[in-house]
Amino acid sequence: MGLTMVKYLLGKNQTVIITTRDKKRLDQTLAENPNLEVYELDLTDEESVKSTIEDIIVKYAHIDVLINNAGYGFVGAIEETSAKESEQAIAVNVHATLRMTRLVLPHMRQRKSGHIINLSSIAGLIGSPGWGIYNASKFAIEGLTQALYHEVINLGIKVTMIEPGAIRTNFLAGSLKSSEVIIDDYADTSGKRRTTLAGNNGKQPNDPEKVVAAIYDIVQMDSPPMRLILGKDAYDRASQNLEQLKSDFEAMKEVTFSTGF
Repeated sequence: MGLTMVKYLLGKNQTVIITTRDKKRLDQTLAENPNLEVYELDLTDEESVKSTIEDIIVKYAHIDVLINNAGYGFVGAIEETSAKESEQAIAVNVHATLRMTRLVLPHMRQRKSGHIINLSSIAGLIGSPGWGIYNASKFAIEGLTQALYHEVINLGIKVTMIEPGAIRTNFLAGSLKSSEVIIDDYADTSGKRRTTLAGNNGKQPNDPEKVVAAIYDIVQMDSPPMRLILGKDAYDRASQNLEQLKSDFEAMKEVTFSTGF
């Protein structure tokens, strides 16, 4: 989806600065666009990120919009997931977003202007078997983005998290990892998730170009929302989750209220 975003923004004659782990993998025709600048960057390296942002500020004076899009999916039951696998997922899906945000914010604060877009997911609202580590990473994005929204709203900085459903990109083919360990007892939960995800590749209901257009429109708003759900599949699941939350709260209301002095 990041690639779709880049192409869309260039089509709108925007100046686009992107980071990638490997410049050689980028379409050279795209890379030669005069409105595009490409930095090869490891988002898990604090000093490299800091140096890159400083270089961008020197060249362009400011950053108007930061889109935190880096991340990958991970499927596996909690018990199946090794410490190394979970730490890597959190490092990319959470700490990279946090790092970029923290290092760009001083420049936005100085100008009292800017918009930070964090890519969350419907998986940031609803936990599913086999998706636990990915859920954990996206739930973290939800929490830090919501807090950030309230921290900077009076400083002239806008913050929005995007919560899409399934988008027809190569996410399930090129950006999905699976736990190395597979435990038979989880065949009906995380095992089914693996099978379902593999079968869904290329069949996702949401058009990446329409998702990108919606994000672009959000950036044009004077008062953008804190969160934006994209896709009927995401909306339906979020609505069901709201009903379940309300039911759970009400069912235990007497116990909930009983803890007061």
